[in-house]
Amino acid sequence: MLSRLCLVLLMICAGFWLPANSIVLKGQIEHSDKLEPVNQALAPGAVFDLENLGPLPDPTIANRWYKVPAWLAGSWHKDSQTDYYRYDFVTKATDITTHVAEARSDGKWGTQQDPQGQVWQFDPAPFVSKVDAGEELVVQLVSHSDPIESGDQQFIRRSIDTQVRVDKQTNVIRSVQCGEQITSYLPESDGLVKRESSSKVFDRFGQPMVLGKSFSYEKRIAPFAAQNEYQGKDLRELFQQFLDKQNSF
Repeated sequence: MLSRLCLVLLMICAGFWLPANSIVLKGQIEHSDKLEPVNQALAPGAVFDLENLGPLPDPTIANRWYKVPAWLAGSWHKDSQTDYYRYDFVTKATDITTHVAEARSDGKWGTQQDPQGQVWQFDPAPFVSKVDAGEELVVQLVSHSDPIESGDQQFIRRSIDTQVRVDKQTNVIRSVQCGEQITSYLPESDGLVKRESSSKVFDRFGQPMVLGKSFSYEKRIAPFAAQNEYQGKDLRELFQQFLDKQNSF
């Protein structure tokens, strides 16, 4: 059961402290050795209620934006994912068997464009998403989603999230885990990128459980198109406020 939960979180993750003796990803970007323990309100056996966590900060107040390379801007689609590395911190076992799994999904990069043609992404973290998983409701609380490197040859993002699995009938929490993901996007050709992911799963006490690595290829299915609204807020207005603040420095 534990392995299945870890695998599910690795798939959903496919997110700071200064770690020592950490596992290094390309470019010397390191995973955290451990994370902060999960809020006790999310402990297994407790009744799930987001209100117990207090109000989430409004990302439109922080109004954070970051640049997106031209080669990454637009809408993308992938059909499969190749898992090629898995390390279990509990058993110390390493699995380098290659597994190719169907993993169809669409994604979009770029929210607004400035007068010089540079595409920018609005940072919506922290935010909550929910997935109906049959008898369970999977609640994902994303606390961080930060760009680490952006350029002509590579774009790297790091994110941290907490995944809570809730029994739909009783609303009781079945399990909770955290995930940290470091994702690199590499341009292969015009309209094709390679996505390399390193995902580390932690238990609710912040101790590491599993590290998994995978890659996939994504094809651009539509060019960049501006998004003008987020949760009822005008992103054009927020973006202009951001640009005005940047220009004031």
